[in-house]
Amino acid sequence: MSVAMSWIILFAVLGIILVSLELFLPGIVIGVAGGVCLAIAVGLTYAKYGAGAGNLALAALAIASAAGMLVWLFVFPRTRSGRSMITRLDLAESKSADSLDALLHREGDALTPLRPAGTVHIEGRRVDAVAESGLIGQGERIRVVRVEGNRVFVRKLANEPS
Repeated sequence: MSVAMSWIILFAVLGIILVSLELFLPGIVIGVAGGVCLAIAVGLTYAKYGAGAGNLALAALAIASAAGMLVWLFVFPRTRSGRSMITRLDLAESKSADSLDALLHREGDALTPLRPAGTVHIEGRRVDAVAESGLIGQGERIRVVRVEGNRVFVRKLANEPS
């Protein structure tokens, strides 16, 4: 086995280990380092063995990445980090939905044009909103007409029926 092949194998194995470690120790540094190691392994393969072997290595990496992603989708939610993240997201979503219900029938201003979605300012909060009908220009007065989950629907005050 040549020295170049040893380096290719070393970078490939190190990359796989680092990317796998990120499953249990979430952090961008470990994942990026693993990705860089894998890219170096593929690049060395192109440089030493030509386009045919490089393309084969790249295809193998793509297939392994797809398989790894499928495994991650099933394994990560069962890890301590995954359960913690899912719990935090569920709590944040339920708190957000509850607090959005309190905005019903409140008035505010459109911070951005709503075509039909944009951002509004209601009682000191920036809220993503959807125009119930038509377009609403930036700076126009609005009223929240309904809340469905985490979607806030607004209407221009001038267009409201009397």
